[in-house]
Amino acid sequence: MRDYVIVGKVRRAHGVRGAWAVESLSAAPDVIFTSGAVIYAGDRKGEISGDATAALLHIEDGRPMNKDWLVRVTEVTDRDVAETWRGRYLLADTADMPEPDDDEMYIFALIGMQVEVDGQGHVGEVRDVYEAPQGLILEVETATGRPLVPWRPEIIERVDEERNTIVLKPLDGLLDD
Repeated sequence: MRDYVIVGKVRRAHGVRGAWAVESLSAAPDVIFTSGAVIYAGDRKGEISGDATAALLHIEDGRPMNKDWLVRVTEVTDRDVAETWRGRYLLADTADMPEPDDDEMYIFALIGMQVEVDGQGHVGEVRDVYEAPQGLILEVETATGRPLVPWRPEIIERVDEERNTIVLKPLDGLLDD
């Protein structure tokens, strides 16, 4: 089964040939929105409805434009059609995403990771990740609830990608609801 991640949101049509002004939601828009790349059409909730091959979009051209990216796909050829895409999300197959650097990982990869407290063992699983102004916040499902855990160096001991595990420092009250 394929996994998809949201990489952009169509803000508006641009020009008469059906280009979009796209808000990039990716750390690598120069790779995602490059000529020849393939992305998938999502709906306004960021989901792909039905068969993914029907949602396939081929990038003709992509370049930075102010805070957005100007993106043209072969499947959209005029402004009227492009305008109907306003507010829809664009997705990429995670298999097509560039590999992150050694000390980095994609946010979506955190979901489903096991959570341990150093010296105390398994306590739960990451169910969701929220982006807040202060940084990432993990929602961890434990036996007693779903506490929120800030992604901070004083809390996260280490991430073991081979074991699919996040190890937390033992802090009183951290996992209390």
